[in-house]
Amino acid sequence: MRKMIFSLPLIFLTACAMQATSVPAATPTETSLVFATATLPPTNTPRPTKILAPATRAPTVAPLFADLTNQVNVRTVTDVKSKSLGVLPYGTKVQIIGKDAGLQWWQIVYPLNSGSTGWISSAYVQVADADAAAIPVIEPGAVTPTAPVGASIQTEPPPTPEMSATPPAHTASVAKSMFVRSGPSSTYSTLGTISAGTLVTLLGRTQNSVWILINYNGSANGSGWVATAFLTGADLSSLPYYDSVGNPVILPGTPLPTIDPSQPTVTATGFAAAAPDGDSLKNPGVNLEFAPNGDKAFSYSSDLSFPSGDISDWVAFTPYEPTNQATYVYFKLLCTGNGGITATLLKDGLPVPGVNALHCGNYAFAVHVLGGQVYVLQLSEDGSGGPLRYNSYTLTVSTTP
Repeated sequence: MRKMIFSLPLIFLTACAMQATSVPAATPTETSLVFATATLPPTNTPRPTKILAPATRAPTVAPLFADLTNQVNVRTVTDVKSKSLGVLPYGTKVQIIGKDAGLQWWQIVYPLNSGSTGWISSAYVQVADADAAAIPVIEPGAVTPTAPVGASIQTEPPPTPEMSATPPAHTASVAKSMFVRSGPSSTYSTLGTISAGTLVTLLGRTQNSVWILINYNGSANGSGWVATAFLTGADLSSLPYYDSVGNPVILPGTPLPTIDPSQPTVTATGFAAAAPDGDSLKNPGVNLEFAPNGDKAFSYSSDLSFPSGDISDWVAFTPYEPTNQATYVYFKLLCTGNGGITATLLKDGLPVPGVNALHCGNYAFAVHVLGGQVYVLQLSEDGSGGPLRYNSYTLTVSTTP
């Protein structure tokens, strides 16, 4: 009996256990866990220090100075048809800072003492080959710096505390022993000589800047004339002009100066007006065609005056080379009078591009021309203010220097 009682609980427990195992187990549902990621502040990771290369400096060129051997136009670009920025007279000292690849043009500082530039033909500046090689080539279309490479041009010594505020006088050094003359031409009498290395003070110049008036104690009036070609370091800017007999000239468009008793004045002259000769562009006073077996040169003499009389003359010539073959002709113009003559080379009635005007006192003035083409030289009296201007002249045109 006790055994039975004991068994029932066992059976009951067993039945309960069996019932428990028959209940299907619950399938757990996977739930995606959301992880909150903490955002940490950025960490400065050390990087290797970058060593910067030193800034590349533009190469500097030692300032190169040269004197003009003729009057030249300053152009905007390397083209004779480009705009002219101005004209620099014979003997002007320029600073060269660049060149074209063909060495036909020099880039210069223009105007003087500025940060601007211009171009001039290399035919009218003498530069040593070694100096020319050191000048950088400026490529077409390259941006030109607003300031010149190297030092800006210095036409006068920089002032020092000991110097006066008054600008120094124009001076130049004598390159070789030379004569001092009573007038601006080799036909005038000799007053004496000046030795090489002498420093002279400049007072004025002729309109073509071939002759310079200087202080000279060996003359009665304390001045005399010397050839510009024998001077070095001459700054001709702002020097007053004189005519071919040494009288002051008032250029067209120049305001009349106030009267200064210490300065020379323009006085009336005894010259008479030149008689009109009736020549013109279509009817030149002379028309010569050079021939291979003919003369190599010809001379023509006449006279001009302004504002009355014969103002202009016309001289035509044709080089003998085959048509359009390049060659050179050479001019010489000698004048006597109280004015100045400007000769312009024309072709088909228009000035030949890139050819500078010819003036009294020019010798062996070379001009590039084409064979078989007719050229006309128009000679005109200077037309400066004051009394009647008169010049008699002899023009020589040749095919050899």
